[in-house]
Amino acid sequence: MVPKSSKSAFGRLTDLVKWVDLLIEVCDARAPLSSRHPNTSTLFGQKPRLIVLSKADLACAQAAKEWLAYFRDHDQQTAFALSFKTASGKDRLLAAVLKATTDQRQKMARKGLLPRPVRICVVGMPNVGKSSLINWLIGKNRAKVADRPGVTRAPQWIRVHPQIELLDSPGVLPNRALDENTSLKLALLNLLGENSYDQEEMARAALLRFHNKQVEQLESYFKNDDDISLESLAKRRNFITQGGKLDTRRAAGAFISDLREGKLGKVMLDSLP
Repeated sequence: MVPKSSKSAFGRLTDLVKWVDLLIEVCDARAPLSSRHPNTSTLFGQKPRLIVLSKADLACAQAAKEWLAYFRDHDQQTAFALSFKTASGKDRLLAAVLKATTDQRQKMARKGLLPRPVRICVVGMPNVGKSSLINWLIGKNRAKVADRPGVTRAPQWIRVHPQIELLDSPGVLPNRALDENTSLKLALLNLLGENSYDQEEMARAALLRFHNKQVEQLESYFKNDDDISLESLAKRRNFITQGGKLDTRRAAGAFISDLREGKLGKVMLDSLP
């Protein structure tokens, strides 16, 4: 049973955490640190936890591997980089869940309690891939999924293994203002609501960031054009307004969509501390 609460989303999640045996924290592999909730210690306390970096097929593989090592060495957390487009890694993750909950299951047995599936809560920011992870594990679309933040409204228990039940929780954003750099990365990865940013301003900021950090990818995307700008992209794709001007807003939308879909190549927006 899951407790009912009139608290905020943050408060409800802290309540849910008390009822489970293990947490699976989902982050976006393209921004492993920025897409983590900054108040993890307050939210999760000492509860056993695994970390899943979702959308690994869109992230720089070497950089993602370095982040897995960081979580292992710095946070003492077992972490996995996964793509939910293939079944690869599913057995490893389930085995890790069972291993991480061995103590809880043995404790229940010593108390003479009837065996029950271990209870896992899938947590993370909105749209990082929590519901996609559950659907990937069970091979069915039982958890609600959409390409926008905030789709999962109410918690739902889902059996993914004879010994494992998962609770898909609504995503919770930090209850404090994010810095400009983090907000940009979250918006680029579609982890913030569309009403929280201006698409064209974000695209221009992203072009500047990429120009400084991932030059080769930008040059390839712009076909080695010296003019790396929304104006250049609008001209190449013939994005013209009814007034005959270059439609930079439409170009901004195309650039952001292409980045999210991996058409700029595999990216990594976070640097290791």
